[in-house]
Amino acid sequence: METSPVVLEQHEEAESPVKIPLRSLRPKTQVEGVVIAVTPAGAFVDIGSEIPGFIHISQLSPQPVLRVSDVLKPGDRVTAWVKQVNRKKNLLSLTMIRPAAYGWGQLKPGREFTGRITRVEPGGVYVDIDAPVEGFVPASQIRKEGRADPTGLFQVGDEVKVWVISASRRERRLRLTMIPPPSVKWEDLKVGELIRGKVTRVEKFGAFVDIGAERDALIHISEFGVRNLKDPSEVLQEGQEIEARIILVDPEKKQIRLSLRGLLHVKEVEPEPPVQKAVPSRSAPASEAESAEEELTVMAYALKRALEEARARGQSIPPLESLSTN
Repeated sequence: METSPVVLEQHEEAESPVKIPLRSLRPKTQVEGVVIAVTPAGAFVDIGSEIPGFIHISQLSPQPVLRVSDVLKPGDRVTAWVKQVNRKKNLLSLTMIRPAAYGWGQLKPGREFTGRITRVEPGGVYVDIDAPVEGFVPASQIRKEGRADPTGLFQVGDEVKVWVISASRRERRLRLTMIPPPSVKWEDLKVGELIRGKVTRVEKFGAFVDIGAERDALIHISEFGVRNLKDPSEVLQEGQEIEARIILVDPEKKQIRLSLRGLLHVKEVEPEPPVQKAVPSRSAPASEAESAEEELTVMAYALKRALEEARARGQSIPPLESLSTN
């Protein structure tokens, strides 16, 4: 920069007195110019202003540059952007790196952007939203249902919609999410109030409902208000829009409970008739009587054979008729 006054004086003497005033130049303004001098530290460019602009070697390309002469030479026409204007020191700093459309001050949590994916990794994806740095979307922030594998969902160049989680100019970090911010905040949920939502999942123990909050709300099967209900799917289906009453809000545990008591207009589920054990009747049907008679006949035959064998061995056994009459 020590050589700049000499170059500036030579340039001012050679050029027309009609110059662009420095006060009209603003940061990020795009300009066109001609390289008039190259130094180890950078290059001077005539953009038609009161003084030439200076492009430092670090501002020649997003990638590191070892020598300015490898990129520029006197007479080259370049497109640059105003980086800084210091009227007191009579300095005009330029850059050949296109400035980001959004500065750090514009990256507020919850703000929506549209960008393109530049890198896909198992842990998340990098997205260019035209900010000072690329934003990172962790795998846990891809969908509301839970962690997802980005490698099977995205490709480089895909256009996606994202929201800012946090931005740190000091650390040069930008954290993004693909999960839309909740339209209903925790402080807006009041116990006892009615709220509308859409059923997202039905389980044996209850149903989950999207009410626009950070977490889906749960309606336990005991809060359906339907007697003898064994399966919530008998009453609610996925995608169904319903109205329910808030009965619990716990921001710390991220829990919301709802109730349908008194709000559902459905018939009670009829209980299944109890299974009764069959009791033998004195007047059994003919088929049952025949089975009993057949069973007794077999038993009598076996007893008769046993008695005959006992007598054959010389044992004193009373006649079969006398046993049957007792």
